[in-house]
Amino acid sequence: MQCPNEPIYKTSVEQKRHAQNVAKKQRLGMPKLRDLLREKCRIRIVNARKGNVDGNRQIQLADLDNILRLELNELDQDLEMEQHIYEELLADVNEWYALQEQNLEELFAENERDPSQVPIICPVCLKKPLLHISSLYKCECGVQFEHAADIIQLQQLIQSRINEHEVSCTQALLFFIEAQPKSSLFAICGSCDYCCSV
Repeated sequence: MQCPNEPIYKTSVEQKRHAQNVAKKQRLGMPKLRDLLREKCRIRIVNARKGNVDGNRQIQLADLDNILRLELNELDQDLEMEQHIYEELLADVNEWYALQEQNLEELFAENERDPSQVPIICPVCLKKPLLHISSLYKCECGVQFEHAADIIQLQQLIQSRINEHEVSCTQALLFFIEAQPKSSLFAICGSCDYCCSV
């Protein structure tokens, strides 16, 4: 496919006028602000004409100058207030950002703790921490089982069972204690056929 030497642009007159108007507005400043200022001045001029007591509806050049200066003064006050609001919002954003950074630092500090000191949550009740006494694990919920692994190894074993199960099933894996012949931790799924000891 070949490109012509001189491409033909299909731009309508309306598109050209629109582009020219947009460029003009950008060159002359914010049109909404300028239009708002013009409208406020027009209202003041109309009110000044109505307020003339002597019946003379003509407004002096000095009066127009005063009206324009008054409007510009109010505009300056509005811009100062806007700047003040902007600075307050910026301070709020900076404070929020600092709090987020502090929370991240605290999170990293927690993750850097010794893993053997981090308690493992009971896989049966999912609420209370497990207490480890030699080869016995106990929970306040009444769960008690024996396991030769230390806390870190047990946590890794539980996580590996969960990962194995999630490969083929989307349901949550349930843990229970089998008391025969000795109390042991088992995992089962009510949806698929997955069942194993931990």
